[in-house]
Amino acid sequence: MRKRNIYFTAAITALSVLALSGCSCSREAVDLTGVHETETETMEETMSGSSGVGEETETEEETTAAEESSGSSSAQALSVRSEIATEKNGKVSIEYPILSNLRDSSKTDAVNELLKTQATRILTDYDLNPETDTVNITCNILSLDRSKVVLTYEGSMMAEGAAHPTAVFYTTTVDLDKGTMIGFSDYADAATMADYILSEDCELYYPSESSEVLAELQSMDAETLTEILKACDFTSVEEGTFPQSFSYENQGDIYMVLPVSHAAGDYAIVRYTPDTK
Repeated sequence: MRKRNIYFTAAITALSVLALSGCSCSREAVDLTGVHETETETMEETMSGSSGVGEETETEEETTAAEESSGSSSAQALSVRSEIATEKNGKVSIEYPILSNLRDSSKTDAVNELLKTQATRILTDYDLNPETDTVNITCNILSLDRSKVVLTYEGSMMAEGAAHPTAVFYTTTVDLDKGTMIGFSDYADAATMADYILSEDCELYYPSESSEVLAELQSMDAETLTEILKACDFTSVEEGTFPQSFSYENQGDIYMVLPVSHAAGDYAIVRYTPDTK
């Protein structure tokens, strides 16, 4: 039986095409072909372009300090290492990260299991069938340091017999010291952000400068937007429910991924820059 998903307004119907019949999803061995590895103390990527995915850049924080004081070998010892692996099964391909050299090595296995579970949760939450339903998701390590990793997942999924694929964008942020997820409610207030989205100050990050998409978002009332944001991220919904909104932080800004109609692109991203930044 399909697990229930949260919908707060009839105006948001972009994900309704994914109401699929129940099925089981067995998983095959991880395909590590073409895996790439990055060693960095702090790595941040600036989102750019129409897809919202940019290139990696390194910031000069603890890595630089370590190189100056103890040499490159000491800096390497301090860095968290990352690999991108791929879960492949039938028509399903989902990238997910594998981290190593954590500050607390005893948490490595638990953290990696958590990361893979959240990356592939779209399969179980939507009861997708890898033999008949197509899913293609790429993982972007937006930022990574000794304490936290911020991940975004972008791609598409298409039900068997559907007229078109649905664009997908979701996120996961994990506290590497605690081995727990961080969500929207940890750094923002839903009601305050709803008011911001409805204000003239609202900045649409993706698609940029689209008056039609912004108008669609602002056609909702404050109560509806508040409820959507209260159920933002995997941290705010019960297991088995795929959120309809997501969020992440990058360089002090807060990004909110909100559902819009398929004609408008299936999702939009709003950026909020705190006054105290």
